Amino acid sequence: MTHRTLIGIIVTCLSMKNVLVLFVFIIAFLTSCEKSNNHNIVNEELLSFVELDASDFILNISDTSVIGKFTKFSFSEGDTINHNNWDVAFRGTTLIVNGGEKAHNDQPNRIGNAAIYIANGTMSEINSVDTNRLLQDNSSGSAILENMMVDDLGISGEGWASYNYQTHIISPIPGRVLVFRTHNNKYAKMEILYFYNSPNPEPQNGDYGGFYTFNYVYRSDGEITL
Repeated sequence: MTHRTLIGIIVTCLSMKNVLVLFVFIIAFLTSCEKSNNHNIVNEELLSFVELDASDFILNISDTSVIGKFTKFSFSEGDTINHNNWDVAFRGTTLIVNGGEKAHNDQPNRIGNAAIYIANGTMSEINSVDTNRLLQDNSSGSAILENMMVDDLGISGEGWASYNYQTHIISPIPGRVLVFRTHNNKYAKMEILYFYNSPNPEPQNGDYGGFYTFNYVYRSDGEITL
């Protein structure tokens, strides 16, 4: 075997080794990109938000009307916000969505296409959006108030909460899941767990409602599967 032939074999072996290394690198890179893209497309994890403060309100028990400041929440940001790209806003027991029309001048403007309905079942059982049930706010009131689903404080039994006239405590009704279309046509579901800033509220001693704790799932890809 000549020196030239030996050198050619060594060069060929080195080239094959480099090709193999490059191939492994490309596979690893594509796999990493695929994982990253999947993470960005959808977030199906059950998330929690503790004590969203919507306590700046005054409730008239005689007619359940509420006045005060709305606290706006964004599912995509997972937090309260001050800008206009909000999805749902809270004031006392009142919930409004960023879609449709506002009923009163003290409400934030609607600039999106958000809508809502209440489903009966657990978070795991409510696994898709019934788009035919989605309603937007209008000049008469919020979408869920329009169907006697929220501000009647349990009188109809169709809302997310009930009011105890003896203890004066507002309690989330188990098995009620709020299903949303967001302001930019994504989807989410929410289970309200708590309404007070105390584990054992005593309204007569000053424990005040309007502090929401809730679980939620947000679909960032626009799919209706939850």
